Amino acid sequence: MKPKVILLIYGSGGHKAQMERLLNKMDRQHAEIKIDFIAITESGASIEHHLVLENFEQPPFRNKYFSAANFFKIPQKYFNFLHCFFRIKKKYQVVSVISTGPGLAIPFSMLFKMLKSKIIFIETWSRFETQSYAGKVMYRLADRFYIQNRSLEKFYPKAIYSGLL
Repeated sequence: MKPKVILLIYGSGGHKAQMERLLNKMDRQHAEIKIDFIAITESGASIEHHLVLENFEQPPFRNKYFSAANFFKIPQKYFNFLHCFFRIKKKYQVVSVISTGPGLAIPFSMLFKMLKSKIIFIETWSRFETQSYAGKVMYRLADRFYIQNRSLEKFYPKAIYSGLL
């Protein structure tokens, strides 16, 4: 029987800082939860935390600063993505996905949702007057969608306001 885990998906910078805060909050309640975590993150952004069993690093799925040279890297990114997905699927039973962004969360969340995992997305704390690309998509995909700033309620009327992590 495969171990049940919660999959964490986050990027570098602020996404990582938010996930670290979330993990630290969950750590205080871990004795009651009795579930482990695995993580998918952008290359070089792994969090070393005793609750995280394994980290899977991925190149950024979407390049914000697209150039023609990046076009030739697309097949490799899809191969890395699918390879990572099938490794996780073979080894673990993902019961839920929690993400603080970035766009890397979208394709993994779509696939795990098809496998009946619950999807939780936390819109980044740096957004006040605009939506993130990941937020726009994940708002429609997530089972629970959290915002950290009340000013985002106009974009995400069904979101749950959580306050800052």
